[in-house]
Amino acid sequence: MGLDEAVYRKHADELIRFATTLVGPSRAEDLFVSAVLKAMSAPGWGEVREQRAYLFRVVANEAQMLWRADRRRRQREERAMSSSRVAESTISAEVRDALGRLSLRHRSVLFMSYWPEMTVAEIAATLQISSRSVERALTQGRRLLEEALR
Repeated sequence: MGLDEAVYRKHADELIRFATTLVGPSRAEDLFVSAVLKAMSAPGWGEVREQRAYLFRVVANEAQMLWRADRRRRQREERAMSSSRVAESTISAEVRDALGRLSLRHRSVLFMSYWPEMTVAEIAATLQISSRSVERALTQGRRLLEEALR
């Protein structure tokens, strides 16, 4: 067993618990692995004296970068929605709230289908997904929207 592997095994459980606290259970392991790979492949890793503390800092930094990326993505989505050609008054608050609870893919295909009135082929080309994926997302999105509006 190499030195890096021993450090990994020694601190993995507590670092995963730490990552879970920062980003939740569904993202913790990916964040942990990414952080450890980044730390151990850094040029100065061999000179790090407090490896445990260093790994905790790297996990915390990776979590912060993930949160920033999520925030930037949400801001882009909000800007795209607010700059759309659809007037706010044309969509009722109830429908807007129901749309907001759908996945990004469902919202995208429903919006493109109803407001700019794009065809399935146009939506597929715009989103760079297959026509069949668009059809599935439309069917699921309509069903979910209908359930949310009941």
